[in-house]
Amino acid sequence: MSAYIRINGVLAHALFDSGSTLDCISLDFARIANILRFELRNPTSLQLGTVGSRSKVNYGTRLKLSVGGQTVDHYFDVVNIDHYNIVIGTPFLRASRTIMNFKDNTLSVFRKIVPSPPKGEGQVHTN
Repeated sequence: MSAYIRINGVLAHALFDSGSTLDCISLDFARIANILRFELRNPTSLQLGTVGSRSKVNYGTRLKLSVGGQTVDHYFDVVNIDHYNIVIGTPFLRASRTIMNFKDNTLSVFRKIVPSPPKGEGQVHTN
């Protein structure tokens, strides 16, 4: 599921991905939103779901993001991702007790139900 959330006051296109084992933000969005990054002492490999698809995680950041009616400070890896500004994976999904209801096309984040998007838009909007 995708949604629009606020990060440092900037609207970001977010993918809520229960199959992702990391939370990450795109390097391009981090630059645009003036998000401070720090270099990781031990860069890690990022293995995607396809053969030969690898990248390195060299930077991290702590973000204040607004979702589910709450502002949260959370760690994110800074990586080269495409199409979304941020990927919210299982670490954040667990911490925020997020429930993704595919039948009703809704998200419950911090126990707050986010209404489904208008038909055809395919995105949930949160503030």
